[in-house]
Amino acid sequence: MWRFIVGLLATIGFLALALVGAAVYFAVSGPFGAKTLPSPIVLSLDLRKLPPEAGSAGWLGLLQPSLDIADTIDLLDRAADDPRVAGLFVEIGDSDAGLARVQELRQAITRFRGKGKFAVGFAESLGGDASHFADYYLAASLEQIWLQPSGGFSVAGIAVEAPFLKGALDRLGVQVEGGKRYEYKSAPEMFTEAGFSRPARENLQQLLDSLYGQFIDQVAREREIPAEWLRGLIDGVPYDSRRALAERLVDKLGYRADALAEVRRRAGDRRDPVRLEDYAADDARPRPSGEVIALVRASGAIVSGSGESDPLGDESLATADKVVDALDEASRASDVRAIVLRVDSPGGTYPAADAIAEAVARARSTGKPIVVSMGDIAASGGYLASVRADAIVAQPTTITGSIGVFTMWPVAAELLRSLGIQAEKVSAGANAGMLSVFRPPTPAQKAAIDRELDRIYADFTRQVGEARGLDGARLDAAARGRVFSGIDAKRAGLVDELGGLPLAVAIAKAKAGIDEVKPVQLRRYPAESNRWERLADRLLGMVSTRTELRMPPEMREALARLGVPTHPGDVRLPPLPPLWR
Repeated sequence: MWRFIVGLLATIGFLALALVGAAVYFAVSGPFGAKTLPSPIVLSLDLRKLPPEAGSAGWLGLLQPSLDIADTIDLLDRAADDPRVAGLFVEIGDSDAGLARVQELRQAITRFRGKGKFAVGFAESLGGDASHFADYYLAASLEQIWLQPSGGFSVAGIAVEAPFLKGALDRLGVQVEGGKRYEYKSAPEMFTEAGFSRPARENLQQLLDSLYGQFIDQVAREREIPAEWLRGLIDGVPYDSRRALAERLVDKLGYRADALAEVRRRAGDRRDPVRLEDYAADDARPRPSGEVIALVRASGAIVSGSGESDPLGDESLATADKVVDALDEASRASDVRAIVLRVDSPGGTYPAADAIAEAVARARSTGKPIVVSMGDIAASGGYLASVRADAIVAQPTTITGSIGVFTMWPVAAELLRSLGIQAEKVSAGANAGMLSVFRPPTPAQKAAIDRELDRIYADFTRQVGEARGLDGARLDAAARGRVFSGIDAKRAGLVDELGGLPLAVAIAKAKAGIDEVKPVQLRRYPAESNRWERLADRLLGMVSTRTELRMPPEMREALARLGVPTHPGDVRLPPLPPLWR
């Protein structure tokens, strides 16, 4: 009886959620939400927080889809060809954004302006906490920068600060065990060192110099300020708004309303700008057409499994099963001519990254070219997942490389003893429990861990050497855990071209034999068109085989009419507490 009551309540709750969601969907995206925008159009793009690499996939993302970076770039490019669109109004303010996404947007804005359309930006202030330059780097690509009179200019360069915990761990009686391959693989150092090691500091300084040098060269050219003079200005911040104007760092002083008045004057229209999200729903905007190129994404830390353990959570991981399945599905689709794999990942587990790399090779074996487009970061496992593609495209500021491996875990034996806690062990097997937090590994166990690190590093470098055609000396100079900017990675032979997603698509077109002047459409794998199917899958994923409720046919039909797919068989419910059984 309890099973029936609980099951009935859960099913009613699911139906209520489906009704609310369907109402939201039809109000926003259904026939009542469809409209055609009047001309002329000025697009409004809020970049006080840059679009993410992948849109939200949690509950909020299911009910209110958001534009990701690929959506945003595509819409800006289509708007550039839309004769109704006169210009672009950009709100600036994300001073900590990833630089590769900034470059994607800068390139899209440049293409937009190249079609004879204006782009005006407004910022309350520029420079944030004076440790990054993302907001001003983006602003410099605009035709006109407005700065609020009470705001300031604090763009001071780029800095990385890292806490080192070894001293505190030593005081607590916790030591960190493990190892790395090799000296430039610096991730474990915050736990094992008192500060940056010499190789780590050297590599990090090289990376920051490359990123900062790109910023100075490009902004100096766009603002028509000599590069050395711009360096001097940056070294002299902070400035108030009047000084920033006098030094030609910005174009106008005023409030948001003043900048909007200028936008309306330029457009010759008194209407408010149209949000890019609303333009995406416009019936009359240019739509994708032509041959199909698949877009598969590996965004977040790369891990094994399917990622279904948290059905209510957001998908911030690149789970190997999903990426591999998407590559396999795209390679089997008869109308897909080529595949673009978008990678934005700091790394992850070696087997998971290797599984994606093998899926890339398997997809290539079907005759379909695969081109990798790298986002803000494609390092370590993110690079391994990319290495077997036909071509690798990175932004000049993409952080990539980090060809190496490490493992680490804390051992709290001394801390536990100081607290009067005694840990006992019973085991079968000489190395059973060798990664224990209660006792350090024996010399033999350390040797076993070192052999495993050597094996993984040898396999990683072998794959890179074979895929990239690097001999021993050149491979060693590109490996050992070094990280590179996209520019330096190209010099090292790790990437083929510098650019963003549109360049990767253009290369995929060429390799697939598609005429460069013909349009193409990107089709995402896995398909994202049916968000309600994903919601149902997530709800039904919170399952236990212990409790079942047969869904009546009438209820299944009602859900189907609402656009909520159901699966034949049983609705699975969470397990009942022991007292309810």
